[in-house]
Amino acid sequence: SIEVMVFPKTMTEVGHKLDDDAVVVVKGRIDKREDAPKLVCMEVDVFDTGVDQALPLRVQVPTSGLAIDKVEELKSLLRDHPGDSEVYIHLGASQVLRLPDEFCVDARNGLVAELRVLLGPDSVLV
Repeated sequence: SIEVMVFPKTMTEVGHKLDDDAVVVVKGRIDKREDAPKLVCMEVDVFDTGVDQALPLRVQVPTSGLAIDKVEELKSLLRDHPGDSEVYIHLGASQVLRLPDEFCVDARNGLVAELRVLLGPDSVLV
């Protein structure tokens, strides 16, 4: 991993392409003036996988200690991000539930980050 610096002028040109958890391709130059090298951003492009089919979203949910208000927040969060990706809930090590189609999501626009805040950093499985 490397720290990426984006100067204000570049940010005004490419900032609209940046979203939480978006995969991007960054073109720039390496700055080695400090101990840890940094990438100075010059261009940003959204990474296109070339796959039209939406990949499923897999969420690890704790089997104990999950309060009803957290379940309601999870349902609300999924409904706020409608899309084509099926959602699978992993309960423990062996139980997996596929949620109904009404909970299909678009996982690109910050949903993964919001799920990690709600359920913990290891809640979204890849």
